[in-house]
Amino acid sequence: MEENKHIYNLQLTKRQAELLSYACDQFMRLIVGQDWSFQELFEEAWQKRAKEATGNSMDKEWDGGWWNMRHEAEELCKQIKKRFWGLDWNAMNGIYYNETADILFDLHRVIRHALWLDNERKSIGTVDSENPMSPIGDEPLAKMTRKEGEE
Repeated sequence: MEENKHIYNLQLTKRQAELLSYACDQFMRLIVGQDWSFQELFEEAWQKRAKEATGNSMDKEWDGGWWNMRHEAEELCKQIKKRFWGLDWNAMNGIYYNETADILFDLHRVIRHALWLDNERKSIGTVDSENPMSPIGDEPLAKMTRKEGEE
């Protein structure tokens, strides 16, 4: 780790924190070859187009139908995963595969836990209840607290 690293503060709204956490999670999953992340992105794009075209994001007829699109997305994901990661459908690279992915995962863990702490209906049985104590990646864990006096 470099000496004299700068520390930055960033103020985010709750929605911005949620989106940053989502982005870290999705990109980390893409880096390590978790195929369902590709599939989720493909399906979200299709659903947005279906909603714009028909008013129904799950339209059973538009553009070949939702189930056909889902099957096609799954097949594309299998091909991409095999070609570029050399992995079968149910396999994936995990932590320690890629340093960027590990740091993104740490950021995601910190943010989702901070958001969990503010959730009035939180459950200790959910993944976001994990309070990260040590980093996976080579960077120290980020710190996230709510600004005093904010609701």
